[in-house]
Amino acid sequence: MTTNDSKVKRLLDGDIDEEEIASDPVLASLAERIFGLNIEPITPTKPSLSDGLPPVEVITAKTSHDSMIEVVPGVEPIPMPLPALPDIPKGEVGKKGKFLMIFGVSSLLLAVANIFGAFGFLNGGEGTRINWAGIHDINNEMGWSEAYPVLGIPDYVAVVASILVLIVAFVRK
Repeated sequence: MTTNDSKVKRLLDGDIDEEEIASDPVLASLAERIFGLNIEPITPTKPSLSDGLPPVEVITAKTSHDSMIEVVPGVEPIPMPLPALPDIPKGEVGKKGKFLMIFGVSSLLLAVANIFGAFGFLNGGEGTRINWAGIHDINNEMGWSEAYPVLGIPDYVAVVASILVLIVAFVRK
């Protein structure tokens, strides 16, 4: 472990004194960011140790609850005005909305008419309802279902899906 790593570990453990933190600018920065401590740098007491530079002015920064936001002293945030937004048009139904309404109503009527056997005249056999799952086999018995009291999953799906299309159409209105 390097000396910097051991110093950081000691800082996090709380086993380091303020003089050692103040002598290392990296540790002082970490202590300020982690613990909110503001440790001023040590000024040398012996003239031989001084570097001849003027003393540094230390400004204590205002901190907020969010440690990722730095508050610069003397600078006030200027609120910007909100842009003007156009009004939302009311009562206009676009082409998609009209298409969805027409499609929803016609698919619901088609699904309900099929449940009651309205398309049984297309089949010469016993089945009176079109089987939506086997609509590609409408020429043989696999494309047809039994009469009204017996309902299958494709019938429920057709009715529910057409109702959902109607709901979407009226919500978009």
